[in-house]
Order: sequence, then structure tokens, then C-alpha cells
Amino acid sequence: MSAALPERRTPEIFPADTRRAEPHIPWAGEAAPPPARPAPATVSSSEAGFETDAPAAAASAFFAPQTQALLDRLADLLRRPDAPSPFAIGLTARAGAGKTSALNWLADKLAGSGTTAVVTLKASELAGEPERALAAALYRTLSSRHGALAQEAAQEGAHFGADPATLARIAQERLDSVRRKLVSEKQALAQTETRRAALKETLLYDTPGTRVDAYARKVRSAVEPRLRRFGFNGEPLGVFKDLTRDVNENSGLIRRALTGLRALYAYRGQTRLLVWSALSFAANRGVTWLALNKAVWLGVIASAGSIGVQTSDFLQGRLDWLPMVAQGFALIALALLGLNIWRAFDFMQPLVHAAGLLDEDVAAKRHEIDQNVAHHARNVERLGVEADALARKAEEAERRAAGANRNPPAFMESDEAAQKRAAALGFLESLSDLLTRGTIAGAPRKVAVAVDGFESVSAPAALFTRINDLLARPGLVAVYALDSRLFDAAPGALARQIQLPLRLDVDDGREPVALAPLDAPFSPLETRLAAALAPLAGDSPRAQKRLRNLLRFLRPGPDAHSGVTAALALLIAAEIGASPADREVLARALADASAGFAPQGSATLQEALANAAAVDGPISRDDARRAAALARHVMLENRA
Repeated sequence: MSAALPERRTPEIFPADTRRAEPHIPWAGEAAPPPARPAPATVSSSEAGFETDAPAAAASAFFAPQTQALLDRLADLLRRPDAPSPFAIGLTARAGAGKTSALNWLADKLAGSGTTAVVTLKASELAGEPERALAAALYRTLSSRHGALAQEAAQEGAHFGADPATLARIAQERLDSVRRKLVSEKQALAQTETRRAALKETLLYDTPGTRVDAYARKVRSAVEPRLRRFGFNGEPLGVFKDLTRDVNENSGLIRRALTGLRALYAYRGQTRLLVWSALSFAANRGVTWLALNKAVWLGVIASAGSIGVQTSDFLQGRLDWLPMVAQGFALIALALLGLNIWRAFDFMQPLVHAAGLLDEDVAAKRHEIDQNVAHHARNVERLGVEADALARKAEEAERRAAGANRNPPAFMESDEAAQKRAAALGFLESLSDLLTRGTIAGAPRKVAVAVDGFESVSAPAALFTRINDLLARPGLVAVYALDSRLFDAAPGALARQIQLPLRLDVDDGREPVALAPLDAPFSPLETRLAAALAPLAGDSPRAQKRLRNLLRFLRPGPDAHSGVTAALALLIAAEIGASPADREVLARALADASAGFAPQGSATLQEALANAAAVDGPISRDDARRAAALARHVMLENRA
């Protein structure tokens, strides 16, 4: 990619040559009519009646009919895939005549175009460091819709005019920095995930003031004797939290209820109660059997002989207490079982409640932890992608540095600010190259850069020249809102830098002239007129191109009055190449009240008029004035 700026040339509106055009015109004629003013906004009766001085919105901007037709024509030109570039357009008018409104209107019309992207800037934004400010504005605007184009241009532009070894070192430093951040983020992610995994233990043991901690301390005096009765002799608060954790690990009501059943047998004293209860039930069953089957077992005793008979007779009248004994054993068994259940409930109730409080604490804290985990995970992913991209860039920079001069001369060394300016210029060069080649799918073919507000900077002419030089690259179209009075010190320079001026404050009340289709080829008559008036415009290729461009942009339609096209070609050629004295003669001829149109006092104009008349016949005064009203739209200043 060449570091040199492209040679400035004036392209055709439908170009054979796509390199940069140069300025255009101011032209003369009758006294300038009053500037066209925006239509007043409708003010409701409830409002104060004052109107804002802000530019009109694009949808409500109002211009004179001929000016509006030319703005539509300009928008159509810029939307075309074959729009010329580099190309500079000037929307000129005095202060308050609608330059900003027209610029906004034009940007709004181009915004929906798939072939032309639009970037709108203020001159004050470019006054400090035009290269960097312009590159940054283009990058920001294009990256939102055409990211691949912006990234490719930025990547290539970074190598523009810089020492490859320095760039390789900077790329490696950036890669090392991103990798350190990536390692740090991975460690933070691992720590946060560990905290999430140990969240219950942290809330239980290491976080004072939680709900479960406050509850445990509140019931400590009541729970401590229960713990000791159940054989837990450690520090009561710690033991209580351990048991709470065990209960909490079984989530759900049913699982926690099943966990609570362990309290019936698993702790000290509970098994003994269950055993004694079971023995009591067994005794109850045994005594009940004896009471119900006295005849059976007394008969067995009696069958043992005389002693057995005597024993059986003795017991026969003394066994009425057996049912009462059976009931007693049953009551003892139930009492022991109830005591077991009560002890288990009394022990588990605070643990279950504490487990529920722990659930609430965990739920409240988990959301924050999950957000931290997600944050670190996103950072790890982003830094990983960035590290991969930087690794590729560092490798490419090392490859470039390997083939470059290892000992560059001292004048190649530059400070950081100079390197950034060089990178900005490189971005513009790379963007121009990518736009011209059209190798990136979905990217626009042109970028229109609209610049407004030159009135607000201290040296508008110098800033305009610098910006115009930066935008003098294929693929870029510059659209400026200008007041030509800001450039009175160098009007010729402005004319060379603007290829297509469009005056906005021109309206003489005439009926708008219907214009020929923009892409229609020159008719044989128009071709002969351009050739006949070429000597008046000038012998340089630039002047010839300007004549054809302005004639193509302003030429009337086929239904226009005979002689208007010839007069228009004459006036445009005079604006491009005639001397100030000749233009004054032309202005007097237009203002003359006589029926004919004869610029007396200038041999050059009379010869040009004769050449035009030889092609299209005589030019009447009305035709000349009608053409002058149209040609006045492409003058940079009013010389009336």
C-alpha cells in the first residue's frame, strides 16, 4: 500500500478515471436574489411564537424548488454505485441560509443506501488532530454496520509508515498484557466457583450476621442441654451448625423428614428407649396371652401330678391382676415410645428451622455469586478471543519485522503521537484501498464524509485544505457545508478543491427548469456545444472536465426552451475560465434591458457566443437569463 496521497484530478461525474477531482466554480450574473429561507414552522396558539434557530430536521427541511431538485439530483448521484471518487461537493450559502439543514437532509437520504455509507462531522472535531479525528470517526461509524471493513482497514493501517520492529514489540507487549489479564481472570473465576461450591460452609461458619447464625446464637441456651443429652460434647454452636449442614444437604420436605427419622434411633438414649419400649410391648403381649389362656397353661401345670394340681388350684383364684399388668406394660411401652419421639422432635425442630434459614441465606447470596461467575466467565471468553487475535497480529508483526531493515535510519524514528498519526493515515489509505477493490462482502463501495461548522474554527481555510487533502482518496466523497466568505483570502484555491458546488441561497422566483436524466449520455448537440465552448473554459484537462461535469449536472431536459442549453454552456464555461473583466461584461449583458443578448466589450465572449450560436442558433436574452438563474446554483460566490 502506497503511503503517498493520490494525485488530485477532476473525475467525470460518471468517471472513466476514479481519482480525485478538484474544485469548481463561482460564477457571475445578475444581482443575487434574497437567500432562500426555510418555511416557518407551524406554531400552536399555546406556544410563545418564537422559533428555534437550530437546523431543520431532515424530514422538514425546505428549499426553493430548483434547489430542492438539484439536491435530489445530488443524492441520486451519490447513491449510484458508479458515483465518482474521490470527489468534493460544496453546499454553499451565507450564514443561516440552510447549509446544515441541507447537509442533514442529504445525509438522511444517503443513510438507507447500501452502496454509500455516511459519516457526519463538525469542523471543530477535526481542528486539533485532523488525521486521527477523521480516522476515528470513520472507524466508529463503519464498525457499527461494516465491522469487517473497519477492522481490516485498522489492522492494515497500523503498519503504515511505522518501524516494523517497533510494531512487533508493541504487539508482543499487548499480547503479554492481555495474557496476564486472562490468567488473572481465570484465577478469579476459579476462586469464585470455589466460593460458590463452599457457599453453605462459608455462610455457616465464616459469615457472622447471617440469619442462620443469628438463629443459632439465639437458641443456643435451649439447644445446648439437648445436644449433651444426645451425646454431643463439643462446642455447642459448632455442633449445632454441623448438624444444620447435615440436615440442609437433604433438600426437600420428604428427604428432610426422612433425615429427621434418624433422631429416633441414631443418638444416645434413643435406642435404649426403643429397646425398653419393645420389651414392654413384648411383656404386654405375654401377660395378655397368659390372661387369655389361663385354662391352657394351668392345665399344663395340673398335669404335672399332685403338686401341679395344688399349684394350679392355688393360682386359679389369684390371677385376676394379669389384665392390669398387661395394660401397665402397654402404657410403659407407649410412654417410652412417645418419649423417644418427643426427644427426636425437640432435637430436630431447631435444626430443620435452621436448615430453612440457611436455604434463604444461600438463595440470597447465590444470585450475587452466580453473577460474579458469569462476569468472570465472560471476561475469560473475551480475553481468550482477544489474546488469540493479538497472537495472530504479533505473529504477523514479527513476520513483517523479520523482512524489514533491522537498523532503520534515525529520521525514521518517531514518537508515539507521530506513530498514531501515521496509523490514522494508514487507516485512511487502507480504507480507500478496500473500498476501491470491493473485496469485503456487504461493505459499501463509497463513504460520504459530511463536514459542517467551519464558521466555528479559527482558521477555516487551512483546516478545509487539510481535510480535503485527507479525503482526496478513491472511495471517499467529501460533502462540505461552506460559506464562501470564509475563504475570501484564497477564492481560487477553494474553486480548485470543490468539484461540484451547489448554492443553496439562490431563488429568483422563476419556474424551475426541468433537468435531463443524470445518467443520460450527452446528445450530439451538447457534445458540440461543449467542444465549441471549451476554449473559453480553458485548455487544461481539469477545466474541460469541469465544463462537462457542470453541464451534465445542470443541463435542461429535452423539453427546455431552445437556446437555454447553449446559454448554460456559455455561462458555465465563462465561470470556469473567463477573466473577472469578462465576467463583469457578461453580468452587464444579462442585466441589459434590450431584447438581444450581446456581451459588448469582450472579444473572448463574443467569439464564444458566436461559436455557441453556430451550433444551436442565436441566444435570446430570456434564454440567457433563464440559463443564468440555473447556472447561479453552481457558483461559489455571488459577484453581483
